[in-house]
Amino acid sequence: MIIGITGTLGAGKGTVVEYLKTKGFKHFAVSDTFLVSEAKKRGLEPTRIVRRDIANEFRAKGPTKLMEAVYEMAKPAIEAGENVIIEPQHTAGEVGFIQSIGGVELAVDAGLEVRYQRIQKRGSSKDNVSFEDFKKEQEFEMSQADPDMNNLGAAIAKANFRLTNNGTQEELFEQVEKALNSL
Repeated sequence: MIIGITGTLGAGKGTVVEYLKTKGFKHFAVSDTFLVSEAKKRGLEPTRIVRRDIANEFRAKGPTKLMEAVYEMAKPAIEAGENVIIEPQHTAGEVGFIQSIGGVELAVDAGLEVRYQRIQKRGSSKDNVSFEDFKKEQEFEMSQADPDMNNLGAAIAKANFRLTNNGTQEELFEQVEKALNSL
């Protein structure tokens, strides 16, 4: 089984990934593995904006080029019959790619203030932003006319399942289980 995960920043994508890993899924991270490596190769600090810009460079070559590169990393595990997670997808084209290879897409979302509080607790260097900047960045990433740029609104709309994570982890995990059981 192949699961793609999309969603807003701080909504709980990583929490869903960790839960699925306890169920035997192998994780292939677009941002934390592939894009960090690309940034470092270029001598850049792998901030959220740098990662986004590199991802958009791949997308400019074709709407599925970024997912294709990560899929190549995951392909041996998929061919060996392992369950895999490839995440995140930030455009409708990337979600479509996951679906085209037989995968299903989970979208995770939560309220803006809840998400901001979560990223502040994480303390990651890529999350060190003011609420105003966070809000502005989220608005920018939710809808872009250019299909080669982040468009989380379109990605979320194309997902097979939408999970709302304004409550507890247990409530989120129940939604994940419901999605898995319907497959």
